Amino acid sequence: MPRPEASAFLSAPRLASIFALIACLLAASDARAAATLGFVEHWTGTTTNSWGGGATYSNPGTGGVHGVGDGYLVMSTPGPGGSSLGAVSTAAQWTGNWPAAGITEVRFWLNDVGNADPLEIHFAIGNASAGGAPGNFWQYNTGFIPPLHAWAQFTVNLTSSAAFTHIIDDPVGGTFAQAMQTVNRVLIRHDKAPYVQSPDPLNATVGIDELLLTNGIVGVEDPAPVAAHPVELAAPFPNPSRGPVALALQAFEDAPISIQVVDVSGRVIRHATLAAAAPGSRIWTWDGMTDDGRVATPGYYRARAFGPSGGMSRAIVRL
Repeated sequence: MPRPEASAFLSAPRLASIFALIACLLAASDARAAATLGFVEHWTGTTTNSWGGGATYSNPGTGGVHGVGDGYLVMSTPGPGGSSLGAVSTAAQWTGNWPAAGITEVRFWLNDVGNADPLEIHFAIGNASAGGAPGNFWQYNTGFIPPLHAWAQFTVNLTSSAAFTHIIDDPVGGTFAQAMQTVNRVLIRHDKAPYVQSPDPLNATVGIDELLLTNGIVGVEDPAPVAAHPVELAAPFPNPSRGPVALALQAFEDAPISIQVVDVSGRVIRHATLAAAAPGSRIWTWDGMTDDGRVATPGYYRARAFGPSGGMSRAIVRL
């Protein structure tokens, strides 16, 4: 019996159907791989997943936000003069057009596993330029100060370019909107004020867990039965300023609040402690003076406010 010709099985209509099926499968695969509203990085087991960079990474497999048996990412520096404290992921789960996916916030949990004083963490996104050169990086201006040996959740608002600083530029450059539409990496990192990558002498260890892509609604329920709530610090006002600057705080526990003003080298030039009081709003005003009674020189500074459950930092420009 003669064998059928291959063309009888691979006719033009059949080939078209096969190609259409392949295209659908590839599209579905891409959709699953791309950044998706509600995606959360758990660091289950003892894996560090796709995270890496210049620091040291591990996962103890227990002690995360969910407690015993819950893993988390541990990021640490080898010590003064070593690598900068930061982790980056270019996994497909972060890739794509975040606004189109409805992503307007990033939430994650931090734990000062070591004993930095205090440990200040920033979140950043980036999209590589043509040829893969790392370039269009934008870092969230607000810094996050995790509590010592405890977990607290922090939120990054992605809706305003004014809340971000362009920290690395490629030959082509790019806008924040372009970075948001073509995200291909996320970073969690420490930097000296305002944004100096290296050298970074900080010697610290930080835990990271439950990194969530959200719109403020999807997946935002707290995974921990008891959550520490860090001090919230509003944008300093006025800023920039030649004179006094008011810092509005929101406290959530009856505990003292530490305030620090640091210069670009990370040196604390002014500090204060607010006595414990009932949870609520507080205001502290920096008069522009240093601890030794001198007028602070014009330049960039950061104001930090934190309690036992952590806190935040904000940039100040002194004219």
